[in-house]
Amino acid sequence: MEFVLNGRSHSLGAATVRARASRVEPEPIRTHWVEIDGRRFPPKQAFRVATGLHKEPFISHFAIRLFQRLGFQTSEIPGAGDGASALMGRVDDVSAVGRSDESAVEAFRQLDSFMSTNALTSTLTRLESSLVGADQSECSRVTVESGFDEDLVDAALVVRERVGMLDTLIHAAVITQTLPLVLEEGEQVLKRPSLGAGNDPDRVFDLETNLRVAEFKLSSWKGSDGMRQRGLFADVVGLSMDESGRRRQVFVVGQLPVRFLTQSKRNAAKTLSKAALRLRTPAGMADEMTVAEFTRQAGIEVVDLTTLLPGLR
Repeated sequence: MEFVLNGRSHSLGAATVRARASRVEPEPIRTHWVEIDGRRFPPKQAFRVATGLHKEPFISHFAIRLFQRLGFQTSEIPGAGDGASALMGRVDDVSAVGRSDESAVEAFRQLDSFMSTNALTSTLTRLESSLVGADQSECSRVTVESGFDEDLVDAALVVRERVGMLDTLIHAAVITQTLPLVLEEGEQVLKRPSLGAGNDPDRVFDLETNLRVAEFKLSSWKGSDGMRQRGLFADVVGLSMDESGRRRQVFVVGQLPVRFLTQSKRNAAKTLSKAALRLRTPAGMADEMTVAEFTRQAGIEVVDLTTLLPGLR
């Protein structure tokens, strides 16, 4: 049987599983198990022993599905009858190799299942309260009941590994989609847009044309956004330092950042206390000036991207 794990194809047979498992003692069972010749193993232990893949990240559900398809009896996977198997496809189908990484699909499924059935903030609040005064035994019970088990951590790590560049992708895609919507007749992009994370010394702004300089901040604000406020205002100050006479624009997502820049009474100088040194004393900033006053005085145009790309949120 062939399968894909973390982008690499492998093969495994039932005879190999039995031969290699016969040489080791089963570790204690926590939740899931696979029975091999009358002995029950934790799926992860059995998978690592059978394949020799000791350092590759994967989740128990992925291993269980492989063992089931090899004909071994296993513990049940919650939600296995909801059509998940159809989505996965059969791993013994060679045509599936290279088409999808099934360990990642399993990880996404498990993480999505947990997040869709648990409001994380309220779950954490309850968990924090239940741990107050708990001894070792009670902590073990709470841990089991919480669902914050090893598999959930592994699933989150696998997903994070896959989507680590997602913010960069969104940043690049939004700027690319925005350009044809905002460029005016006779306007040309002068420098390579900064589509990736960060700016280099030769590209001070995300976008620089013959008519404008602009920054893009695509974070989704929730209401308590101190770090985002500081980062956004630092970009505003950076735009204010352009002396070319071009339009100065900052593109944001939603009304919260718009209101912050146009209405906030937060002290501008204090908001810059953690900014780069070159940004802390911009021209025209008085000691008692607010964020909104500086933004207005610097002539920064604040653009809500949802008016251009309604799908953003």
